[in-house]
Amino acid sequence: MISVISNENKFSDIDTVLFDKDGTFIDSHVYWGRIISRRAKSIIKFYNLDNSLFKKLCFVMGYDLDLCRLIEAGPIALLPRSDVIKVLKDFLFSINIDANIDDLVVIFDEVHLKFADEMFDYIKLLDGAVELFDKLKSHGAKLAVVTSDSVSNTEKILDYFKISGYFDTVIGKDSCVEPKRTGIPALYALEKLGSLQDNTIAIGDAKMDFDMANTAGLRGSVLVATGQIPYNKLKLYSEFCVNSLREIDIK
Repeated sequence: MISVISNENKFSDIDTVLFDKDGTFIDSHVYWGRIISRRAKSIIKFYNLDNSLFKKLCFVMGYDLDLCRLIEAGPIALLPRSDVIKVLKDFLFSINIDANIDDLVVIFDEVHLKFADEMFDYIKLLDGAVELFDKLKSHGAKLAVVTSDSVSNTEKILDYFKISGYFDTVIGKDSCVEPKRTGIPALYALEKLGSLQDNTIAIGDAKMDFDMANTAGLRGSVLVATGQIPYNKLKLYSEFCVNSLREIDIK
């Protein structure tokens, strides 16, 4: 068993840690910004829209082109893809475009497939990630990635950075149809790991990671302000907040 510590906060008797991916140990701003830009261009082409809508479409999906970063309110990286598509559909309806959910799903899938060949030009590990994985594994902890991304895409990223060996399992959107906030993906991870809720914490960068830990009955969660939600907002959900993974210590 280990203790997870940062300043005055501490979780004792932990043997399992569930990590979110984007915004937690992978920089999400450039990666998702590129995907959103491609989606917006494809939507403009599919519905024959004016190019002046490009910036607005990006903003609706959660990316500020002027600031070159994800928007705090999301929906991208904070909500499941199905919710992002619904937000987009509602916006298109507001400008008199009767968009079909199935068509938007196809557009998203095609963009993702084409982006796969160049995605490694737009992703990077966040500071302190490998060091934290090392500490956890050296103390015998079991680690899993629980993400809203697909398992295959996540495994490609882990392999690219040569960090797949740190993780005992990967739970993605194709592993479990229920969104993170239900807690079910976390419970599915624990079942595969043979771990107990009371000895498990989650580490993520958003309220849905806190909600997942809470609804799944985990010991708790650590929220890290490396995604799109600032530290002072994360502190509203969890007392155990850090500015980066480097602030987390393992004993």
